[in-house]
Amino acid sequence: MRRIIYTSIAAPDLDRAAMFHLLHHARSANQARGLTGVLLRADRRLLQVLEGPTWKLLAVFESIRRDVRHSNVAVIEERSIAEPTFPGWPMRYFDDRKIGDARAFFEARGEGAVSAEVEEVVRDFFVEAFAASAAQVIPSRPRAVRPSSPRPC
Repeated sequence: MRRIIYTSIAAPDLDRAAMFHLLHHARSANQARGLTGVLLRADRRLLQVLEGPTWKLLAVFESIRRDVRHSNVAVIEERSIAEPTFPGWPMRYFDDRKIGDARAFFEARGEGAVSAEVEEVVRDFFVEAFAASAAQVIPSRPRAVRPSSPRPC
């Protein structure tokens, strides 16, 4: 069994409706292959934790890499695991509208139910996403400009 955690940037046309269509298809396909995981979205940033039998996982991930609905695929972690972190979840989804739900969900799973590595990656993803969105919303304060000539007396 193997885990891959990666980030990517969603294509501009991957709107909410297209995302739910993608999730519907992914859940069916993952269930048939014995894959589990979670997909997080904050604005256009994506993070996915995908787990399952090694050869099936690697085949699906190659397809994910080539998918035009996102770009800049960057693997954060790829390693063997003894058991899945998300058993019974063909694909859980949280977006930036549900950050509180995601946090509550991970806390409700209890200490040790989610590996420390996965918990840290998820937390960092949402912190970075929040910081990026806050930077866009909060305008920077104008800096004082000195006059170019001395002030007359």
